[in-house]
Amino acid sequence: MRNLNIVIIAFFCCSTLVSGQTTDTIQKNHEQFFTKLAANGGIWAAENPAYDAAKDDDFKEFILKVKQEDALKINAEIQGVNTKGDTLDFWTFSEFYAPHVKKNIFYQRSIDGQYYAVGEATMTPNERYCEMSFYYVGGEYQKHKDTHTFSSKDTMKSLSYDFDPEASEWKLVSTFTWIRKAA
Repeated sequence: MRNLNIVIIAFFCCSTLVSGQTTDTIQKNHEQFFTKLAANGGIWAAENPAYDAAKDDDFKEFILKVKQEDALKINAEIQGVNTKGDTLDFWTFSEFYAPHVKKNIFYQRSIDGQYYAVGEATMTPNERYCEMSFYYVGGEYQKHKDTHTFSSKDTMKSLSYDFDPEASEWKLVSTFTWIRKAA
């Protein structure tokens, strides 16, 4: 009987420990968003609605390339295709879900090293909301936020805002519709 009690107590302890380690809903939301973003090669393209073909250095299209490192982390890069057809690298970024704060941690850096951004994101399986702070080499600082929303498995809309400290309000700076490209 004593051995049976020890087995029951050990089973209860192990079951309690394992159930305490289950993935929470917030983490599952992040995993699902990352998986959707990186699916089928993770390459997205968006036409620039403000494109001016008369300017050689204007960008007609932006490309987002996403790689999922594991269930909780992605790495990505953003490129622009200019009027001449050149594809130029702009930014790299990494995001990972931090279970201890139940948020996504975001780090972005310009290719030329002139600025970087850090921030946190919250997610549902279909939407990512991220607030970040941009820091520039000269000491300049800018608050920024983005929302990315899936409207289908191959279409995503992004809205970007900069904070205007004089007006104390967020100003919309860009709206893009991203289309998944075949891998």
